[in-house]
Amino acid sequence: MKNVFAIILPMLAVLLTGCVGVMPVPPSRNQPACGKVITRDEVAFIVPGQTTRAEVVAKLGVNYRDAQPVKALAYSWETPATGWAWGILIVLPTGGIVGGNHHENSHWRAFFMEFDSGDRVRRTGFAHLAARKSLDEQLENWALQRTAHPFAEFIETGGGIFNPDDGVPRMFENLKPSLADN
Repeated sequence: MKNVFAIILPMLAVLLTGCVGVMPVPPSRNQPACGKVITRDEVAFIVPGQTTRAEVVAKLGVNYRDAQPVKALAYSWETPATGWAWGILIVLPTGGIVGGNHHENSHWRAFFMEFDSGDRVRRTGFAHLAARKSLDEQLENWALQRTAHPFAEFIETGGGIFNPDDGVPRMFENLKPSLADN
């Protein structure tokens, strides 16, 4: 009986093992940025209280988002970032379960400006935008200086680990079992 366990246990270990792999994927250098990237050097001409909205639009262009009723606008852009890919293989005596997916990350940024009643720049700021909120909402919140606590944002988005709608870990969302025929 001891010999049977010595043979069966290693065979079960081989048959019932699984493998999960996660690998970072570098951003594609050939992929262009979406929108026009605004740098600090490009906005150095802006002097709060002096620079007008017309001067800003003349230098930075008309590809912006306007917020009403607050007097603010945003130039936004998105650049590729490091993503990740994952795969899983579970071998069973009746077949196997195979799955995997990839997730492409990006950096969504914006340059916000608020104007006074005379259409002069009141204040400016660069922002890292949240993927689960619209540009309009984030611009309005910035203009009205409404911000959530950073931990509240982490909970609201599931921290990027869990789907906030159903609580399922993101790495298992697209896992589809495929049983091999014997």
